[in-house]
Amino acid sequence: MVKINVGTLSATMRDEPDVSTQAAVSDIERTTIHASFFALACGTVGMLGVAVGTLISPGEGSSLGWALHAGGWVLVAIAIIAHIEHLSNRLGRASVICGIVAAVALGVADVPFAIDSTWVNNTGWVNWYNGMWAASSIFAAASLALAAMRKEARLTAHLASGNTGSYAVEDYATTVHASFLSLVTGALGFLLAGISSLILIGGGGPAIRLSWILFSLGSLVIAVAVISHIEHLSLSLGRPAIIIGALAMVLNALSTVPGVLDPVGSDTFGTRFSWVLWGAASVAATIAIGLVAIRRRAQG
Repeated sequence: MVKINVGTLSATMRDEPDVSTQAAVSDIERTTIHASFFALACGTVGMLGVAVGTLISPGEGSSLGWALHAGGWVLVAIAIIAHIEHLSNRLGRASVICGIVAAVALGVADVPFAIDSTWVNNTGWVNWYNGMWAASSIFAAASLALAAMRKEARLTAHLASGNTGSYAVEDYATTVHASFLSLVTGALGFLLAGISSLILIGGGGPAIRLSWILFSLGSLVIAVAVISHIEHLSLSLGRPAIIIGALAMVLNALSTVPGVLDPVGSDTFGTRFSWVLWGAASVAATIAIGLVAIRRRAQG
């Protein structure tokens, strides 16, 4: 069990850069996008692949759709890898590696259906799919939890040094800017999604509705985690990109509602509507990352 120092909890609930005088950190530094244009371009194309694949291949759709889906998540993983050094300085190498594994697992989950889309009716491959999604969610939860632990440990060390006023100034480039609350909330959301996917392995049985409820709650909690960090993210990434990104998270959460209402998927319309909402969420995410890439290109 991870133990959090209660004495520093109130401080960690705020963004670390605000611990010191904000004027000491230049506006240029606060608004600079550190991810390379290549990394953002990979992320944009990757999410576009996920979006198109989702919209053209709901359920038993074509193998092409599943291939686009799988390739899209692989490109997202490449985008993270391309930005690994800077992310590692802030979040820690272990946290970033967990994030990469989470993205790769999503791509690996789709590979069987990219080979033969009719395998979505094969219990074994469906269990594989749910298992990979569970692994992805759990690794994503671990990634955020490790980042939260790093944030707490670093802030504790600075508080102990008695030199808290220079923390954000001297270490701005290596600071975990997300609030402790945002990180823990996001980790909880992914953990709930992971448990949901584990329940679905083997069909879910009588707990199938519970699985969808957990997935819905997890998606909603993740959306809240992103929205709660909107002010800081807007400084560097731009408010339009963050608002559209938040919309993507809300649409992703809404896509789970048909599953809660009809967990066995007897209503064809509800099932397809869920895929359409998920596709719309992926389109919104594509636009958000694309806007950040354009902003990064403008910065030179």
